[in-house]
Amino acid sequence: MLKRSAGALLLLLLAGAGCRSVGNNYLEARDFADFLKRDGVPVESVRIIPPEPFRASSAVAILVGNSEIGVYKYDRTSEMQKKRLEQIEKTGRAYITGIPYPVKVYGSFMIFGLEKNKHKRAILDTLRKFR
Repeated sequence: MLKRSAGALLLLLLAGAGCRSVGNNYLEARDFADFLKRDGVPVESVRIIPPEPFRASSAVAILVGNSEIGVYKYDRTSEMQKKRLEQIEKTGRAYITGIPYPVKVYGSFMIFGLEKNKHKRAILDTLRKFR
């Protein structure tokens, strides 16, 4: 009986530990460029940019076609960043100095600058697979 209880407790602990992780939280913002390339999206350049405007943990600018997108990583193990990203996801907008900008959120990542990119559909398809 004791072994069965210990086994059940271990399963509960392992299941609880898994709840804190989010499918793509282990990835970094620059990894998204590699995913885009693998999916045949024309990535021309990648550069690190400051994550501070959106209070993310890291960020890169990816030149796709002739238009740049911003990819911002939020660490969902941080309660503050998790809440911030959930709010952005709920509204579909991120703000810089009070000005709203449309964004897409998937997992731990926010994509900025998609609206005018001619590869928007391909980028969004890759974003859905980014885990």
